[in-house]
Amino acid sequence: MAVGKEVVEEIVKARTDKREYRRIVLPNSLEALLISDPDTDKAKLCAASMDVNVGAFSDPDGLEGLAHFLVVSLTPPHGG
Repeated sequence: MAVGKEVVEEIVKARTDKREYRRIVLPNSLEALLISDPDTDKAKLCAASMDVNVGAFSDPDGLEGLAHFLVVSLTPPHGG
């Protein structure tokens, strides 16, 4: 069960899309889109994605480099 306040608004999708969508807002104001796919083998698949919609111009004064730090923190290391 998701913890947060469900936002009731129509989510536009194709008529052939059998997935169920739910948008919630967590107590820390983070918005999440929950997607359930009835055709997926739930025992084998789980995924998560995050969109951080800020960049270097959003850095607060005195904390230059914060956006870059977040990118490095949220991005998995590259092999090689």
